[in-house]
Amino acid sequence: MNKSIRSRLITAIHAAKNSAGLDDQAYRAVLHGAVGKESCSECGVQELRAVLKAMNSVLALQGKSPWKLYSRNKAPTLIDAVEARARKLLGADWKKRLDHFALSKFKKETYSKCSDNELRSVMAFMTNLERRERESK
Repeated sequence: MNKSIRSRLITAIHAAKNSAGLDDQAYRAVLHGAVGKESCSECGVQELRAVLKAMNSVLALQGKSPWKLYSRNKAPTLIDAVEARARKLLGADWKKRLDHFALSKFKKETYSKCSDNELRSVMAFMTNLERRERESK
């Protein structure tokens, strides 16, 4: 079980590194600053958690979403996917925009009260926004 958590942490760290656009030198600087080691392979689980936290701090400074590590018993839900995509696509006021969409389309005061079918409609709304944004460039 411990190896599973460890490998998932390393995967999340490398995904965060790529998301932040860090080269190998910058990545190793963050790693060294967080735990004083040169490689994730040298780290234990607690140290890897510290490295992921440091990587998420870099992402936060860039205005990007942090990487989360879900337990094996709790898979990400549809609402998690909607929130992650909305943060990326809609920017800082993503909650307000989703709530407005839910109110106008489904008469729900907040997107978090939407059913799975309604959340799929929210995803379709964001897909259309993304498509329009791409076409306007």
